[in-house]
Amino acid sequence: MSIKALLPSLLLLVPLTLPLTANADWYQAEGSAPLSLGAESARQQALEQALTDALLQAGASITTVQSVTNGALSGQQLDVAAQGELMDYVVVKERRAQGRLWLTLRADIWPNAEVQPQCVGRYRPGITLSRFPLQHPEQARFGQIYELGTAVTAKLAQHLAPTVNLMTQLPYQLNTDRQLPRSQGLRQGADVLASQQQSRLLLSGVINDISMEEGNWAKWRFSDMPRQFSILITLEDSFTGEQLLQQRYQAQAPWAYSKHARVNVQEHSFWQSGYGQSADQLLQRIARDVINAQSCMKAIGHILQQSEEGILMDLGRQAGIQPGDRFTLVHRRQLQPGYYSETSSKAQFVVQQSHTDYSLLTPADSQARQVRVTPGDMLTSVQ
Repeated sequence: MSIKALLPSLLLLVPLTLPLTANADWYQAEGSAPLSLGAESARQQALEQALTDALLQAGASITTVQSVTNGALSGQQLDVAAQGELMDYVVVKERRAQGRLWLTLRADIWPNAEVQPQCVGRYRPGITLSRFPLQHPEQARFGQIYELGTAVTAKLAQHLAPTVNLMTQLPYQLNTDRQLPRSQGLRQGADVLASQQQSRLLLSGVINDISMEEGNWAKWRFSDMPRQFSILITLEDSFTGEQLLQQRYQAQAPWAYSKHARVNVQEHSFWQSGYGQSADQLLQRIARDVINAQSCMKAIGHILQQSEEGILMDLGRQAGIQPGDRFTLVHRRQLQPGYYSETSSKAQFVVQQSHTDYSLLTPADSQARQVRVTPGDMLTSVQ
């Protein structure tokens, strides 16, 4: 959904559906933006970021909220995924440091009982992140930033690593051919991810716009030239072929370097510039969206072997599997490379031991003790 927001001065937020009540909850959040954008633009961007984080803290999708400035509706469109209604907010602190404007606010959010809560499962599917190439390398000539794709991939990995099960970073691009009903690229990707990396999800993308105007010498000398940053992200399930996320993220920020400067995109100073910070804020949004997209998935494990001790599965603690978790058996037979026949069974197995990258399961009922299990069969979590 969406909210009509906000912002540049003190705003009165008018809820369209529910009155302000004492049952709403307060959440504190912080946002920042480079001052090089200008005071008003920086405040708007910092406020949007803080409100977005507060709504995400509330765990929840937003209904429409309107902003009023001097008695007139104003503001721009802002899309946020959450599960509550923003009723009011108060800026409790504003400071300037390191060339940025920082805002701390408390947001009053009404929980929406009609919206299903987000999933909070322990399962963390393995994710492989492939390098993001530049769709138009010639756009990198200003600043000589031809290695931007590598730097952006590494920065996104930093944001993802603390929360998701990021197993591998591929030094090359791995994507799919959408002309095929079951993409050959994805089939090959599934073989690479599942058999070699033990990853289930493929996160790929392309940086499709870093353009800027040629500009005359006066513009370059006396002002920061605006530059685009646009990236298309795709998150795919290599087991099922399902596309969990495909979205384009874009921003424009001042390019504070001279026309003939050579910019090292691997250095900390680049990511502290106005352009680097705007790109990094998009990468943080991407990381949140990836986390949300994989949060509701059922665990799917492959059976490695069966012994007297039980069934060995290729998921363990790293994927969030714990003793006591229950799984249902699925018989899987390959018809031809990339195509399978699957037959569900009612037989259930329970995790007895969970190690870093594998688990040991035993039959949970009489049917499971009688069923025949072979390598290649799968187990799906019972939720």
